[in-house]
This record gives sequence, structure tokens and C-alpha cells, in this order.
Amino acid sequence: MNVESYINDRVDDQIKYFDQRAVKNQRIYRFLRIVAISCNVLTALAIALTFAVSAPYKVYVGLAALVLTMIVLATYQIEEFYNFGAKWQKFRIVGELIKSEKYMFLNGAGVYTSADLEQRKRIFVKRVEDIFRSTDMSYFSLTVEPSKGLERRSS
Repeated sequence: MNVESYINDRVDDQIKYFDQRAVKNQRIYRFLRIVAISCNVLTALAIALTFAVSAPYKVYVGLAALVLTMIVLATYQIEEFYNFGAKWQKFRIVGELIKSEKYMFLNGAGVYTSADLEQRKRIFVKRVEDIFRSTDMSYFSLTVEPSKGLERRSS
């Protein structure tokens, strides 16, 4: 396989994959955080309203505060279980590492400065594949609960 095919078939494909996963996890993470913040604010408002409303409505306002609190708890638990924030960061970092390696290779920069073309190609493939291998181990550590050795299924 020549280096152009490797870049087109493997490197660019992985850059696209990591970018898409970063965007997906970022959106979910931010959505959960916005919901949690909004419900926290509304909970405080509902609690304050219990002092201002008449007796028959206190139960309804109290129930609203309870429901809002449960939503906040749920969003934090979902984030803790799926690790959307950590995955977003990991996918973004890996995607940028691969892009950086690609552009350093294409421009003959860094470790690609003094080597001949064939050696640069081998170095490039090895360094990119090393990034993929280290990514697999890092991702695995995000999706496995270390104390129990259980894999958590997620995307």
C-alpha cells in the first residue's frame, strides 16, 4: 500500500471518525449540563415559591421541586455512567494528534525533516498506528469499570 492510499483509506477515515465522535459526545455532554443547570435554577425558584403561594398550591410546587431535583440527579448519573465529557475530550485529542502527524509528514516537519522518503513513510505509518493502539487502551479504560472489570456498552 502506498502512502497516499494509506492517508486516504486509513488516516483521513480515522480523522473523520474521531471528529464525528467528538462532536456527538460534546453535544450530548453540553445538553446534559444545560438541562442540569436549568433544573437546578428552577428547583431553587420552586423552593422559594413554596413560601409565596397559598397552602393548596404548596404541594404542587413542592412536587415540581422534587421532579426538577430528580432530573438533575438523572443527568449527573447519565454523564457519570457514559462519560460523554471524557469521551469528547479523548476523541478530540486523538483526532488532532492524527491531523498533526499527517500535516507534519506532508510538510516534512519534525521527525520527518531529515529522513529519506521511504523512511519517512515508515515512520509516519508507525507513529499513526501507535496513536491508534494507545487510543484503544485509553478508550477501554473509559468504558470499563476498573473495580469490577465490567464493560459498559456505549458509543
